[in-house]
Amino acid sequence: MNAKQDGSRFWFVILAIFFGNFSSILNSGTVTVALPFMMKDLHSDLNDTQWVTTGFMLAMGSIAPIVGYLGDKISYKRLYMFSLVGFLICSILCGCSWNIGSLVFFRILQGLFCGAILPATLTIVYQAVPAEKQALGVSLWSVASMFAPAIGPTLGGLLTEYYGWKAIFFMNIPLALLAIVLASRYLPMQQANKGSSLDLAGLLTAVTGSTALMMYFTQGNKIGWISGWGILWITLGVVSIALFVWRELTAKAPLLNLRVFKHTTFTFGTIVNCILTIGLYAGAFLLPIYMENALGSSSLTVGLMMLPGALLMIGASLLSGRLHGKIRPEYPLLGGAFLLIIATWAFSRLSLTTSYAFIIGWMICRYVGLGFSSPNIMTLSMSAIPKESTGHASAITNWLRQVIASFAIGIFSSVYSVRTQTHFTELSSSGAVKASLQETASVLAMNDTFIVACVVTVVAIPFILVLSSRSRISGRKEASTVSK
Repeated sequence: MNAKQDGSRFWFVILAIFFGNFSSILNSGTVTVALPFMMKDLHSDLNDTQWVTTGFMLAMGSIAPIVGYLGDKISYKRLYMFSLVGFLICSILCGCSWNIGSLVFFRILQGLFCGAILPATLTIVYQAVPAEKQALGVSLWSVASMFAPAIGPTLGGLLTEYYGWKAIFFMNIPLALLAIVLASRYLPMQQANKGSSLDLAGLLTAVTGSTALMMYFTQGNKIGWISGWGILWITLGVVSIALFVWRELTAKAPLLNLRVFKHTTFTFGTIVNCILTIGLYAGAFLLPIYMENALGSSSLTVGLMMLPGALLMIGASLLSGRLHGKIRPEYPLLGGAFLLIIATWAFSRLSLTTSYAFIIGWMICRYVGLGFSSPNIMTLSMSAIPKESTGHASAITNWLRQVIASFAIGIFSSVYSVRTQTHFTELSSSGAVKASLQETASVLAMNDTFIVACVVTVVAIPFILVLSSRSRISGRKEASTVSK
């Protein structure tokens, strides 16, 4: 195969995983803006309708631990294609739902298939793409995983406004079909380890622990963080995860090979990835609330305001991939992290009269920062993992991202709620005009929550510096080995 054919195959492989990855993540953002329309059309209340998103998130997090085993057992190509078919069928069923119960059920099923797609596609990048192009491949993989939730509100608002909420599910049909055709034609079939056995104890403790923790983080603000149910969920989650770790470190054939954490580059990369995920969800969760409640913006307007940053994030991700190997990776990594920190700090200065230009400008700064930092984090951390363990490493990475995402949303919603009540009480005692009390208290609480998010993101800097030094040491060792 000549270089031109090799390059063409690379792009077909990337397109095969891009469309599946993109469509599976896209539903998270599109569905959120459609919840009020679902409530009206299906005659349901908020408590029931919220499970359209909560159930989906729980399912994605619960399936992630078993992806490594399934990929090894049947090959990652078969796992990916099976998940795409399941995602396609569930999307059709979601669009045909007749009541809120059926919609929630089909969304949970859809979440199970989506939870397998993400780690499977990342593993395929490392198994099917030549080593010299893996950094670009990861950048393009990151484009799908970051661009989809960024453009989701825009696309969801447009489709719901003009075609109804069912259109956001039927939209998945052509994307999934295209991904299936490309995957069947261009993805190579890796050898499967059919002799591997399923670690049932590990599966049970992993699913129980991750589900319990995600329930606590997503529902804690409603049921009470230290209520009976809250204590039950967090205790069950922590105990189950502790048992899971013990089981995986002692089992002969673990469900997830946690020994990948012996590679310190991967460990520090995973920590930074989790911290940046918290920073990502701070903006994704808080800004729509602020624009809709304080500025009176429609969901469509909110989505359109996020679009410029999402588009520029693609360019930043691609540039980051192109620069890999040409400059030291900590430069775009640190630069991206600092952009994210500065923009998060800027959003702690919001008011009832903040201009759209201010929001769009700093949102662009956030997304460009994420575009430079996220692909580099993934490339650095996964580069330390042997090829035969990439499936387990990617499954662990995506599993932790789901748990951390639910943690971020739960913590930020709690901080926002508590600070809103505190500011409301303070403003009431000061004799402020009652008509604007709630709006003012809400904006002040929003600023406080962004400060918390900023502090959390700053914590990533020392880990990035350690990660960079570790990668340089590994690079020198590899160069020394090659020279010998």
